Amino acid sequence: MLIVVSLLVGSPGLADGRIPFLSERLMYPPAAGQTDDFRVRTNAALALGATHADGAIGPLCGGLADPNDVVREAVAVALKRLARMASLECLRNRFAVETSPPVKQQIQRALDAIDKTRRAEPVAADRQVTNARYYVSLSRIVNHTSRDPGDVERIVQGAIASKLAEVGGYELAPTGETSEAANAITTQRRLKGYYLSTSVERFEYSNGGLRVHVTIAVFSYPGRDLRGEVPAGATLPGARPGDVGSEDQLMGVVAARAAELFAKNFQ
Repeated sequence: MLIVVSLLVGSPGLADGRIPFLSERLMYPPAAGQTDDFRVRTNAALALGATHADGAIGPLCGGLADPNDVVREAVAVALKRLARMASLECLRNRFAVETSPPVKQQIQRALDAIDKTRRAEPVAADRQVTNARYYVSLSRIVNHTSRDPGDVERIVQGAIASKLAEVGGYELAPTGETSEAANAITTQRRLKGYYLSTSVERFEYSNGGLRVHVTIAVFSYPGRDLRGEVPAGATLPGARPGDVGSEDQLMGVVAARAAELFAKNFQ
């Protein structure tokens, strides 16, 4: 059971000003002179979640690696309350290795809350990004799994879009854009265009685990000349065939990793 220690957080402005203080209290191992007390870290995690501030995401993501189950559970609760897209990757990464059922349950709830927010406020593919350098068109997902294509598309495209937004400098092209419109945008704004064709391979359940493989074929845009390929894969030990939750989380992690590799290798 999660231990909740009450701590009052005042106005948003005051909360923002307390983030450095709370982040220090959440840190493990604690700073010199600070007591090693999991209750202090639990308190700090919950208080960070109550700030409603983007600056709380980084410290909380770091707290997912805390050695104490209660602290990690509090961190997941805080990230659920914040429900920020920026915390998707750290939550997915932790979910893949978390061994405590209560903590894993809270992480899943945080991911569900973020997914609900994303459904309500989808990534605006036609929104102009300030200081964008790259213009990216996302293909429909080539789905080789047995899962519903709509689910696979939502998870994989969402993970790619979130990672590119996190990296910064990328603007997504609207679905169905004509070559003429894309050429006008990239020319007028001097953006480098890429078309990403993404495929998800058949899930592999073997040796007591699940392996997911995602490949992004990178083309120029709007010309669509092949520029290269970015493969990414990961294995989740302990997953059993038909474990939809594990499939969803691992797909998101691997798709985000493929997008990150694309951003690093194609400039």
